[in-house]
Amino acid sequence: MTAIRNPTRILGLESGTAVLAFVTCSTFACGTAALTQSVLTGLIAASGLLAALVLTLGALPGEISR
Repeated sequence: MTAIRNPTRILGLESGTAVLAFVTCSTFACGTAALTQSVLTGLIAASGLLAALVLTLGALPGEISR
């Protein structure tokens, strides 16, 4: 059986994975900003979460990281 190639990829990830990562990052960053009542802290949280997502998704083996 041959693997089906999905041409719709965002930064090498399947579009669903990229959208889920974006929604998760945005949700946690907005929650952090709301809890601390600081936009700067929310931006710092968003950049940290984005960096963690990029590193984590890039380290996954197989088709997910390509």
